[in-house]
Amino acid sequence: MAGATTVVVPMPHMGVSVEEGTVIEWLVEVGDEVSAEQPLCAIATDKVDTEVVAPADGVLARILAEVGADVPVGQPLAELAPVGGGAAGVGSADATRREEDAADASEDEDASRRVSAEPTPAAQTGSGGGESRLTPGLAARAAAGRDEFGRFDPKAAAEAVLSFVAAPAGTNGANVLASPIAKRMASVHGVELASLRGTGRAGRIRKVDVERALGGAGTKVADKATESTASAGTSPPNQPAVPASAPNQGRGDELPAGYADVPHELIDTPRVRKVIAEHMARSRQTAAHMTTEVDVDLTALTEARAELNEQRIAADEPKLSYLPFLARAACAALQEFPELNATFLGEKTIYWQQVNLGVAVDTEEGLLVPVIKACDQLTAPEIGAAIADLAERARTRKLTPDDLAGGTFTLSNPGSVGAVSAPAIINQPQVAVLGVPTIQRRPWVVTDPNGAETIAIRPILRLAVTFDHRALDGADATRFAVAAKDLLEAWTAADYSSSQPK
Repeated sequence: MAGATTVVVPMPHMGVSVEEGTVIEWLVEVGDEVSAEQPLCAIATDKVDTEVVAPADGVLARILAEVGADVPVGQPLAELAPVGGGAAGVGSADATRREEDAADASEDEDASRRVSAEPTPAAQTGSGGGESRLTPGLAARAAAGRDEFGRFDPKAAAEAVLSFVAAPAGTNGANVLASPIAKRMASVHGVELASLRGTGRAGRIRKVDVERALGGAGTKVADKATESTASAGTSPPNQPAVPASAPNQGRGDELPAGYADVPHELIDTPRVRKVIAEHMARSRQTAAHMTTEVDVDLTALTEARAELNEQRIAADEPKLSYLPFLARAACAALQEFPELNATFLGEKTIYWQQVNLGVAVDTEEGLLVPVIKACDQLTAPEIGAAIADLAERARTRKLTPDDLAGGTFTLSNPGSVGAVSAPAIINQPQVAVLGVPTIQRRPWVVTDPNGAETIAIRPILRLAVTFDHRALDGADATRFAVAAKDLLEAWTAADYSSSQPK
């Protein structure tokens, strides 16, 4: 526990969808005097590698997360003592174990209080209509079963209750170095302690390690309980039934039925792909996705781009792609339709006062979405420079946590790899995303100055606006798309060179 005069150094927030970081190196030692903003340790996440800096002047009194430890966002990494107060030190092994047990117990109590504040499946289905309390370990699991609005998730709670009832009891890992709470949880849930990697000191297994294992084990325990009652056509007493359509959430190393003879290679899913999968699935489950599309004649944009690039080449500056021009027009259209630059909260909606444009970047490790802050105040050349900088740092893993935070609207560019259509998944907690496919030269009906119609070959782009139908209607999203189309078909080089075009 931190003393009254110590300062806790937490795992920093890493942006959307990142929930934990891994300590890869400590840059100072216990007893070292440090100054505010001095790097203390290096950490790695699924998206960025960065350094954690000291929040204040002090002496590094205690390191709470060793190299290799996975630490959730907001949890302590270290403690700083006042200069001159001396280092607290690590203390004896027995003292360390007592402190970790106390911390585990405190976490369990906090989780119990959070869950008891709302009705749970166990309380609703108790025998005789009475109220049934969840045990602390089960409460910690149920507390995680909430959506992005903090509301209780009945399905997650049902699986937690079912796995708790079905888990076998017994002694488990008597000779394994683990906290008492971790041993009790492992015994209740049927988790083999010897199979876990402890994140405590000297590899000691803590409550969080057992909970991490339960993330994959709970479903299998529930499946066993379901099988044991299938012949009777009932669920365990006083427990909600598991839906028959629930997806298979096994270990991930079991071949689908009928594929045993098919040659294959089994590889571990990269961490960044797991995070992307979770984020995309959650977005699809949360938002009511709908896409509207408009075709845009980019003849005017092509001419404006050629004019600006001719000037840039003469000034020995790099040429601009089409993307910053599209981003500039999108930001201008969002000022006219702010309901797409928003976050939907159910009973309330947040309308953001500036456009922080997320630009999806394809990297070898997976998709990243760095953010251009206040993009609506930039010219097309300035947006182009920002995109080039962020894309380069994304591909070299040099982004900072701030580069990934605070996006209000996203631009997805699958056209860069040849896509001819670009519906996308909304980047939560935003309400819309603009998909930009490849530009195609197509026969197009044009009207000459005399009003006669002719066929011409024109560069055509099919913009796709995917939006959350909970937050706005299709007509509003389409009006935004048409507004962007009108700007792209009318603006000149001078308009793109101004942050406030006429």
